[in-house]
Order: sequence, then structure tokens, then C-alpha cells
Amino acid sequence: MDRRTFLAWMSFGGLAIHSFATVRGSLASNPQQNRNGIIFYIAPEGNDTWSGKLAKANETKTDGPFATLSRSRDAIRELKHQQGGILKQPVTVFLRGGTYYLEKPFLLEPEDSGTAECPVIFEAFPNEIPILSGGKQIENWRKLNDHLWVATLPDVKAGKWYFRLLRTDGKEATRARYPKFDSKEPILGGWLHAQWGGKPWEKGAFNSAVSLNKANQQLEWKIVVPDTGDYKIWVRYTHNIETNQDDLAILRADSSQSQLKNLPPTKEEDNYQWAMASTIRLRAGEQSLIWENLKDGRFKLDAFCLTNDPEWNPETAIRIINWWAQYELQPPKANQHLLLIQAEACDQIVGKEINVPKPEVPGLRDRIFVDRAKFPQWQNWEGAEVHIFPAWGWVNTILPVQSIDKESQTLFVNSQQDIRPGNRFFITNVREALDTPGEWYLDANTGELIYWPTQPNFPNVNIVAPQLDRLIVLKGDWQTDKFVQHIYFRGLTLSDTNYTVLNSAFDRGSGSNSNYYEFADAAIWLSSTQKCIIENCTFFQLGGYAVRLENRCLENEIISNKMSQLGQGGVVLLGTTETQPFNNLIAANDIQDCGLIYKHIAGVYVTTGSNNRIIHNRIQRFPRYGISLKTYDENRLSHNNLVEFNEIVDTNQETNDTGAIETLGRDRQLSGNIIRFNLIRHTPGIGTNSDGEFIKPYMSSGVFLDDHSSGTMIYGNIIVGIGTGAVHFSNGKNNTFENNIFWINGSPNQINCLQRDDLMKGNIFRHNIVVVDNPNAKLWKSHASKWNRNTLAEVDFNLYWHVGGLDLAKTSKSITPEGNFAQWQAAGFDRNSLIADPQFLDPEKNNYHLSSNSPAFQLGFQQIPLEKIGPQGFLR
Repeated sequence: MDRRTFLAWMSFGGLAIHSFATVRGSLASNPQQNRNGIIFYIAPEGNDTWSGKLAKANETKTDGPFATLSRSRDAIRELKHQQGGILKQPVTVFLRGGTYYLEKPFLLEPEDSGTAECPVIFEAFPNEIPILSGGKQIENWRKLNDHLWVATLPDVKAGKWYFRLLRTDGKEATRARYPKFDSKEPILGGWLHAQWGGKPWEKGAFNSAVSLNKANQQLEWKIVVPDTGDYKIWVRYTHNIETNQDDLAILRADSSQSQLKNLPPTKEEDNYQWAMASTIRLRAGEQSLIWENLKDGRFKLDAFCLTNDPEWNPETAIRIINWWAQYELQPPKANQHLLLIQAEACDQIVGKEINVPKPEVPGLRDRIFVDRAKFPQWQNWEGAEVHIFPAWGWVNTILPVQSIDKESQTLFVNSQQDIRPGNRFFITNVREALDTPGEWYLDANTGELIYWPTQPNFPNVNIVAPQLDRLIVLKGDWQTDKFVQHIYFRGLTLSDTNYTVLNSAFDRGSGSNSNYYEFADAAIWLSSTQKCIIENCTFFQLGGYAVRLENRCLENEIISNKMSQLGQGGVVLLGTTETQPFNNLIAANDIQDCGLIYKHIAGVYVTTGSNNRIIHNRIQRFPRYGISLKTYDENRLSHNNLVEFNEIVDTNQETNDTGAIETLGRDRQLSGNIIRFNLIRHTPGIGTNSDGEFIKPYMSSGVFLDDHSSGTMIYGNIIVGIGTGAVHFSNGKNNTFENNIFWINGSPNQINCLQRDDLMKGNIFRHNIVVVDNPNAKLWKSHASKWNRNTLAEVDFNLYWHVGGLDLAKTSKSITPEGNFAQWQAAGFDRNSLIADPQFLDPEKNNYHLSSNSPAFQLGFQQIPLEKIGPQGFLR
């Protein structure tokens, strides 16, 4: 397909779900039995000067298997040349058992392609385990002291090699860190938390106001005035009080007070504005500052400034630069002073019905303030790195420590996101932090690797450090229509790869990553490939993903692989609308225990990709998504993907604002994505507040249709034991939720919707079963400031049931945006729905089939084929 045809095909929505024709038959049985074609062999003890035609060396050691993959590739090239450039028979390269330490990635290009009839196959020899390692064995250890051993690595000292992972006797060792890794609490333990570095009265954020609606309500702050003098009072507020504006409020200090004037009503409720309201005489030193309301009415105080600079004006001096209220501030003139006071930072309130938000603040990008009592007193910080969850905790990143200030307990870094109070982090790669068995440290200047072994027979153990960030690369060129085709990998094990750190001096040019959301190192890179297969392979202890697809990869299959203990996720698809992977099959893979380095990852992450089938996978224990389909804009679409029969368990363990299956729809168009017959269990979500306290569960759903996701079918899914709701759909249109089972344990909200503008309409919710147990449960929760019935075009024929004894039909509680259930029905929703026990056969054993007498069948519910969910249900 040429470029023009491809773009026309994309724009006209010609993305149908394809079947995949692959070469099967004798190739899927005993790989040597009756194999028609050419066979080569590779073995760790082989020799590249031999013919490669023998499975093992002959008695005279004059012939036998090759030693390297690259030699087998060259042999196939020679064979193709002899046959006129096109293979006349299938070619199989059998890899004998053992470990192959690759010096560089194994590269295959269009000239290495097979055909549908004559593919090129790289396969494990029967009953043997060939391991492709991107690492190098560390030897020549010498004892440093009673506990520590050291090995000198010349390539590290010369700046040619650097690594952040170390495999010791088959297990990952711990890079020296502070605080120590907590094996009993690996998610909640072993953290420092960023501290507030400003003045107490500054702690808060713009647009996070305190509501003061009654006369005599008061807020009090403890402040320190730098110099005695007259200070202008600039107020940021909103109100709708139609009265004399000279008697709305008063500001009192210890020895003076000022009645505030010039506070006219604002046009909209949350349309905050600045006004210079008065002046006040302040004495130098610590004192109390009290705001008192004088009138009843809806007054919201956001912040105020006190300055003795007559020319300073917050309308020009303070610039709010993003929606989360991070700001830039121009200080007053030299020798003049400014106090910025956030309303929610008050120390005391007087009066009832005062809503004071918890002070959550945007942070700084260039520094981390550390708790004084926990600041490490190391002498040498060179090479130190911080692993941190900045901002909202959606992603984590690794930041080199550029410098420190011991007096202020500050680490200076360079972060793309602001670092806020409460953000969790640890510090690694400091020599003085190496004080626990199982830890190691690499000195880039001396080339010394120092290790505190746990093995009693050390150094007679296998120690491996990664030197490659990828192992196999299939690289075509879509722009010239030259693709790598019909190359298959079967039964191989891939291990020991490094990972990229953004802006690190040790990772020059190792990837195309540009921000914290796009890390995508991988063991196998498919670029401009067609009809290639990765099957029954094992991906283990890698720094990145298992497989990466990009540059119009078409009709490739990634099936029945095992992927575990990976630094990132399982399979990632990247590109633009023009270059995205499409029509690929990702099926029956067992993907577990991933995101060990980077957390913003997925079992299958379609950052951009269309018409792909993601089916019958088992995805377990992930810090973020199980499966994600992203559409960032019209130039990066993910449309018409099928996500079906996947089992997704224990996801969203370390992040928030997320879902086990998540979509993004920022093009605001109908996506055509289908999410069908998936089993989702336990996706709690986690966050921290500004005090460093963990919040769990927190902002996580089973299915999360984020940012305008539209035209998505959610059918026949089972979502159980969810954090903060079964589904959440945010400002999308024409989404259909049908025939699903939602059993939500503990969550106060079941079905969450957020309308931001008029796009959100036409959504359908029918024939679903919703079971809840929280006595304060809301069936439907609108997160919009104003509920709009047009959000939902149809809500009907659903079955609701409360297992905790709450009578949903009779309760007077507001369990919907319209009020109680009767009011919900009066508004036109769920008029034919029932409140009744669905009669599951054995939900405690994950059997969510319904008894034949279930009232759900009266409503048109169809049994969900549980037996097909997961890898065991996959049929070719």
C-alpha cells in the first residue's frame, strides 16, 4: 500500500477488523520433523567459520553450528542471492540452548525477508532454552572489605558503557538507594516526600478559594512582616453580592485594621479578579492577620497580596501559566516587600459553613525540598539520581541531582513537571547509601562496580549488567515501500536490556523519548514490518518493553508470549496517524509484574495505532494501565481497535487518574474502538496529598474513557472490585455501555461522568448489571458543576442491586444526579430497569454466569462467555 492510498484509507474510516493469514501446518508441530526447506543451527559453542548445517560439532571439530545470529543472517542472504533474490524454500534457524551475549542488536532489513510460502524462522531447538542477552558478564572481582567486592570496568571509566540494572545469580540486585527498599511494603514503603519550601501563608494554589457566605465569618493567618510600613491590599476574589462595596470585609492586623473597598461583583462565579481594596499599616515581625466578612452572600476569597511597592500590580506581575495554577511572579522593586497570602493556608477559622480546601500547591521544577530530619548527610553526591512521582503522580521520572544545599535541605534538579509537596521519591546511586546486603553502586569516574553480595559462594556466581537497550531490530523503510516481511521468532528467551533516562549524561542518543509519557525502550523493535510473528517467546528482566511497533507495521502477530519483570510494559505501538501500526494481532500473551522502572506504561499501550486486535491476553500487577488506546489529536489517532477477552487483574497499583482499560479521544471524533468481553479485577489507584499521606483507592476505574473519548462500544465486560468506580467517561459522545456486569466493592461512586462542554451527549447505558455494597453508594455520579441530562441519550433496562441491604428503590438519599431513584426515573432514566438480585452462580470463584431464573434475562441481558476470557480461550 503506497502512502497516498494509506492516507485516503485512514481518512475515509476504512479500518475494519481483519483476520490474519499465517503460515501454520508443519511449522507449528515438531519443528524438525518433516521440515521442508533449509535448516541452519546456532549454538553458544558454535563457530562462524563452520557451515551451520549440523546441530552439533562433528567429532573432528571441523564443522557444526554457527556461533552467532548475524552469521546465520548472512548465510540466508547468500542463499537468497544464489536463488535469484527470492527464497525457494522456507528457512529455519534453530538456536541451541544456552546464553548468547549479544555485542550489538541483531538487525534484519528488507533484504532478509521471507515470503508467505517461504518464511524465515528463528526458533528454539526442541526442548532447549536459548537466551538472547543484552548484557555482559562481570568478572575479575576482588574483595574490598569484609562485606564489599569490587570489579573494575574499563569501558565504564572511558564513558563507553553505563548501566542501572544488575542481575546477580538470576535475580535483580538493588541499586544503592535511600530510603531502603521495603520488601514488605514495596508500593507504600521506602519513600521520602517532597516538602513545602515556601512560607506557611503561601501554601495553596490560585483558583482554590475559600467560600465565605455569612457575616462575621473569619480567617486568620500567622505571618511575618519584613518591615514596618503602609502596605497595599490586593485581593483576588469572586462574589455576586449586590450592595455597597465599601462594607464587604475588613482586614485586621495586631495593631491596625482596614475596611476593604473597591470589590465589585464578578461576572461569573469562578471568574476571579484582582482589586486594590485598601491599604493597611503593618509593623515588622510576627503577627496575626484576620479577614472578617461583614455581609451575607456568596463571597469566595482566593488570595491577597500585601506590598509596600506602590507600582507593583498583580494583574501584570502574577501570571498563571496552566490549568493547575502554576504561576510566575515578578517581585517588587529592590528594597520593597511583598507577602502573597493564599486563603486556604489560614491557621484558624471562625464561624460555621466555611469551606476551606486542603492546601494543594503547584511546585517548582528545579528543586526538591527534603524533610530536615531525613536529609542524608553524605559527603559525595556525584552521580546521584532521584526517582520521583512529580505533580499529580500520573508518571514517574528519574532526575540527576545537579547540586545540593545542605543548609536548606534542597536537591536541585531539572524536571519537566513541577515537584509538589507530598510527591514521593527516593535517591539512588550514591556510594554512601550502599549499606545493605544485595545492594550495588557504579562509579562512572573510576569504572568501579561495588557489590555487597548475598550469595555465600560469591564470586562464583553469574553477574550480568546490560549493555544494550534492544536485542532484535527489524527495520524497513515505509517511505520507499520496503518492508521487512515474513520473519518469525519462536520459543526464544530475551533478557538483560538497559533503559533510557531523559536528559542524562549517560544516555546519549539511545532513544527517541521526548517526555515522561513516551519512554518506549524494547527488546524487539519492529519498524516498517509486515506479517512477521513473535510467538511463544519469553521476555524476562528487561529494562524496557518486550516489543515495540512503529512506522506502519502491518499484520504482524505477537502471540502466546510470556512477559514478566520488565522495566516498562509488554507491547507498545507508536507513531503518527500516517506512520502508526495497524492491523496487528496481539493475542494470548501472559504479561505480568511490569513497570518496575517506569510507571506510565501498559500491558499493551497503543500510543497511536488503529485497527489492531488486542485479544485473550492476561495482564497482571501493573502500576498503571492494563491496556491503553490514545488519540492525542487528529495527527495521532487510535481508532477501530478491538480489545476483547482479556483478563486484567491488579492494575493501577501506583498511579491515579487512570483505568484498567483507558482511552483518550482528544480529536473529539467517533473512535470505533470496541472494548468487549474483558474481565477486570482490582484497579484501586493511589495518590499522595501534600503531607505525604497515601490515598488509596484514588481516581481509578475499570474502564476510563478520558478526554472526549467518543464512539466507543463497551460490551459484555465484567468489572469487579474497582477503586473509585466501574466506569468513568469524560466529555465524550455516542459511547455505548451494554450488557456489562459491574460489581463494585466499597466504592462510593459506581458510574462516573464528567461533562465539560456541549460535546458530551448521546451516550447509552442499557442491559447492564450494577451490584454495589457501600451504604453511601451513588449509582450515578456527575462530576460536572452543572448536571446536563443531554449527557445520556438512553439509560434503561438495567438491573441494580445493593448487597449491603440498602433499598435503592426506597432510599431518600441522592444516589443519582437527579436525586433518589424515583426522581431519576421521573427524569426519564431507567424507567424499565429493575432493582433485584441478579443471582450469580458463584461470584466468589469468579463465576459470573447467571442462574436461569435471573431477572436480568427479562431485561434482555445475555450471558457473557467467561470460558473464552484469557489466553486459554484463544483459537487461531
